[in-house]
Amino acid sequence: MSCTNEYAGNLSHPLEFGHVLEIVAKTIDGASRFHINLCTAKSVISPDADIGLRFSCYFRNDMIVRNARIQGVWGEEETKVMDSLTLPNPIVSGEFFMVYILACEDRFHISINSREFCTFAYRIPLGAIRALEIRDQIQAIKQVDHRTIFPNPWPAIHASDYFKTFSNDQPILFSPGHLIIITARCFESKRGQFIIKFMDSDTKREELHFSVRFDEKVVVRNSMNKNFEFGNEERHGGFPFVFNQQFKLALAFTEREVLTAVDGYNFFSYAWRTPNAMTNLVGFKMTSVNGLHIQITGVDHLQTGDPGCTGFEKYSRHDYECA
Repeated sequence: MSCTNEYAGNLSHPLEFGHVLEIVAKTIDGASRFHINLCTAKSVISPDADIGLRFSCYFRNDMIVRNARIQGVWGEEETKVMDSLTLPNPIVSGEFFMVYILACEDRFHISINSREFCTFAYRIPLGAIRALEIRDQIQAIKQVDHRTIFPNPWPAIHASDYFKTFSNDQPILFSPGHLIIITARCFESKRGQFIIKFMDSDTKREELHFSVRFDEKVVVRNSMNKNFEFGNEERHGGFPFVFNQQFKLALAFTEREVLTAVDGYNFFSYAWRTPNAMTNLVGFKMTSVNGLHIQITGVDHLQTGDPGCTGFEKYSRHDYECA
């Protein structure tokens, strides 16, 4: 029996002309539907938030429907595709798919599996869209990237890493006060590991290598030098992760270090080993090894306005929702 994986996260920056969202996921076997919502707020915070685009895939009807909800009222559904050669639903139940949503001057241009599919004219101001949700019968989510392609592609797109578990690029450089909250659960192999990599946007050198090792019950932190060699490992601080139990990990970025908290409690601080390292980060990648599966259910980005990220730990509490 397949378990479902729903996702909700705040964007690091409101959508603008030239931004693109790239989503890679797959449904459970025999799925009947799923939805991608671009909304003004996460539904857990504001159930009646406006939805600027709902992309709904209905397998039993072999159809993809687009719509928007404004002040609680759904508008007119759109089902028209690009041309007579475009399939009404090119997504196959139980297989990975890629949805590419490009924000142009007055409408979204949507591609599926690298082929143009449809457009959708804006019904709310583009800059009002602050959150992304992926709902219903999804089994795995591999990529939720937010980039720019105009005036320049950013972050620079390098060769695809087919072994990655999850990717979360952002269209802005991190600055002091940036906070990331990752909500996830680990399952399958108790002897596995997962790794979070924050890489220099130019060289792809790992500025922070964050390795959670259930086999050793330790979290290893490290960085690469200019020769792409790892330095001395840091292992202190204990092991706050519980196998097969949801966790919330908050990473707070300051000029000198990254601070972390898990489930409401301070975990460790890690001093940057490269001068100004934090100012050349644009997201993170995750991988899992030795049979471990990690289910990402949310990534929230928040600019706290406080370069020291005072009190950031509260964002990692399970009873605290990042608005």
